[in-house]
Amino acid sequence: MSLDPPGKQAAFAQAERVPFPMIGDSGQEIGRAFGVLRLGGWLLAKRVTFVIDKQGIIRAVIRSELNIDHHIAEATNVLRQLARS
Repeated sequence: MSLDPPGKQAAFAQAERVPFPMIGDSGQEIGRAFGVLRLGGWLLAKRVTFVIDKQGIIRAVIRSELNIDHHIAEATNVLRQLARS
């Protein structure tokens, strides 16, 4: 799930050659329903990414809260490793 709009997630999935985009939640309804948003001056999202392979096996769980660049790099690295295997 991402706070970005669905179109941005679709473009990311296409650019990284992943089979589907993340769920867009730009209105934050899903985040509020699951309690993953909090206020602290800025609205911050707790980021948890599950990377699941073609067999449905979870290959990585990436957790972060503030450093989105590191989070994206970690997730992209796992996806590239899976694409090579």
